[in-house]
Amino acid sequence: MKRIILILTGCLIINTSYGQDAKDYYAKGMTAIKEQKLDEAVSYFDKSIELKKDEYVVWYNRGIVKSWQRKYKESIVDFNQTIVLNPTYKKAYNSRANSKNDITDYDGALADYNAAIKLDSLYIDALYNRGVLLELLGKRDEACKDFNLAYRLGDEQSKRKAEKCKEPAPTGIYSILRLTKTAADNKYGFSSDKPVKVGPGPDGGPANQRAYLNLLRDINGKPIEYKRVQSCCGYNSENGFLGVAMVDKYEIYYTNKQGEQEKTFVYISMYDYEEPQILVGFKTVEK
Repeated sequence: MKRIILILTGCLIINTSYGQDAKDYYAKGMTAIKEQKLDEAVSYFDKSIELKKDEYVVWYNRGIVKSWQRKYKESIVDFNQTIVLNPTYKKAYNSRANSKNDITDYDGALADYNAAIKLDSLYIDALYNRGVLLELLGKRDEACKDFNLAYRLGDEQSKRKAEKCKEPAPTGIYSILRLTKTAADNKYGFSSDKPVKVGPGPDGGPANQRAYLNLLRDINGKPIEYKRVQSCCGYNSENGFLGVAMVDKYEIYYTNKQGEQEKTFVYISMYDYEEPQILVGFKTVEK
């Protein structure tokens, strides 16, 4: 999982010429975040920016909130402007990389992690995030250098990764980076006897399941929401325990053509791998 960068806490504004009304809206936006009212926070940041367009902190924090809302393209626009206003703000490069990662712009994400680390060679968050991306891209040796350095710098989250780097490279590992095909069978994924088979990944099978679901979009192009319900429905597999593999059942939430929320169940196996496909009636990420 990539490292999430926390927004700036408090209401301190770096620029002393920051207008009082703009500052007040910014403060209200920060309060709304603490109350988990993200739409309200964005609205307050909008008003702050309307009154004063050159305060990079507001652009950055609005971008963070939009990324939490999974509005990745919109967040990238805000991070772009943050960098225009403050080209040396390393957090903006790291956060923009995270959003690019989420829309499968892996080359762009890697370039931004590199830029953040160029600004600060000991920037733990960017080192860890770059390591995760390099690992997904199959560049294990490069990834391990980042994990090892981050761990030496005191990052406990990197400890597990650094320990795994001491072990021989695993085999039979699959990275779910993109979905390129749509299933022809309308039961694919929706039936326990026709599960999506994502196989084990660099960060484990459950991580591959989440990677697959994170790449799905509903008919309106919006990200789906999901939660694991249970493990069920064993099937014969040489990769399963005693020749039996279990399927994980996920409840997913999405909007239909009318914009109404609906839910259904999706079945995913992490024991076997077949190129994962897009569910019938759904889409995937568009750059």
